[in-house]
Order: sequence, then C-alpha cells, then structure tokens
Amino acid sequence: MIAEETVGVPVLLRGHIRNLRKTRCRRDFVFTEADRTKMGATAIAAGLAGLGGVAAGLGAMAVDTSEEADLLEFEIDGVPVKAWVWVSMFADGDDVEVVAERTDDTWVGYGIRRVTDRIVALHPHCSRGRFAHYRASARWWFKLTTGLLVATYLLIIVVSLLKSLHNWTVLLQGCALGGAGLALILGIIAYRISRKYAGFVSLAEKIFEVFGWPDVKNIDLPALTKKNKKPGDPGGLGILFFRY
Repeated sequence: MIAEETVGVPVLLRGHIRNLRKTRCRRDFVFTEADRTKMGATAIAAGLAGLGGVAAGLGAMAVDTSEEADLLEFEIDGVPVKAWVWVSMFADGDDVEVVAERTDDTWVGYGIRRVTDRIVALHPHCSRGRFAHYRASARWWFKLTTGLLVATYLLIIVVSLLKSLHNWTVLLQGCALGGAGLALILGIIAYRISRKYAGFVSLAEKIFEVFGWPDVKNIDLPALTKKNKKPGDPGGLGILFFRY
C-alpha cells in the first residue's frame, strides 16, 4: 500500500522491492570544501601547539573525507525510489517499509526496514536521536582525552625513572596543565564535529518518527543493535546496518 503522495513530507511506503539496482560509490556526506579548509587550518594550529597526533588526524580529514555507501534504486509497488545507505542487505522481493520523501519525479528514501527480520538500513550518519548523539560525542571526547593523558603521564614517569630524574612530579604537574589545555582543545573539536552532525540527527529523528518508534530523541541504534547481537550475526550489524 502506497501512502498519499505529498511533496516534501516524509511518509511510510510499504510493499515489496522490485528491480533493485545497487551501486557502490564514494561521497562526502558531512564536510564541504570550506569545512576541509578550516580543518587544515586547525591542524596547522594544533601542530604549532605541539599536538602532533591531533594535527595529523585533522590533516588527513582535510585531504579526503569521502565515504563509501550504496546508492539504491528500486521500485516499491511500482513507485520509483532512490536511497543512500551505508550497506544494502536487501534483495528483490523483500517485504519492506521505506521512509521516503516525494520529489517531482521520484521518491528519495532515508530509511529501509525489512519486515521479516527487522533489519534496518539508513541514510549515512542517521542512526541516533539528539540525546543519544550528545552522549556518544561526550564518550568519544572522554575516551580520547583520557587515553592521551594516561599515555603522556606514563611516558613521563618511564623517562624520568630511566634517566634518574628526581623532579618528575614537577613534570607531571606541568603535564596536568597541558592536559587541561588538551582536554579543552579536544572538547572544542568534539563540539564542532558534533554540531556538523546536527542535520543528520534531525533527519534521524524524523525517520524514527515515521517508522512509529517511541522516544526518538534517545534512540541509539548502534548501541541497541550491538547489545542484542547474536552469535552468527554479520560483522557489520550494529555499525553499517541495524536491527530494530
């Protein structure tokens, strides 16, 4: 059954996939050329501040931030649909629900859910509601900052012991001050990157709402899928596609 055709409003299409065509492509879903220029400038600043690892990471992102994804073209009960997803696990004849938005000549799909096994493929980076996204960003910042600080402290202690330095506590105090600066810089970077994903978070919540799922702001599909993952499930489940 096809929902009412309303241009610009995401609706739920139900039916069977027909004439499926899949093309594996590279595309930059997040960053524009201007964003890469800014990341390059930030990498230079980080390098001047002595944060070589951060500078290297940002420099690599500034060069190429494109990602691989599947471009799907198919019909659902005669209606043409195009959709970008990380990885397609679908085949002709699958009974699916599709969150899609009508344009002038076709439908643009944002989420596909197979009814039989609840496998879900989504538009790239649209897997978390806003509160789940904020928590994931905070976890990323905390783990990265903690890992770098612990590694730095251990390195200072080892070097001090090997060289019989007696002022290693002073070095640790200095490292603590530098660590605070590092945490602040990484926090700013994490915040900016998190804000870049705001559009994906908003789209994710719309997808979840159209699917009819409750509490969309707290949905974390990667976490939920990995929590309920079973032996024998594909390795990409919970990373590139999900179950809900």
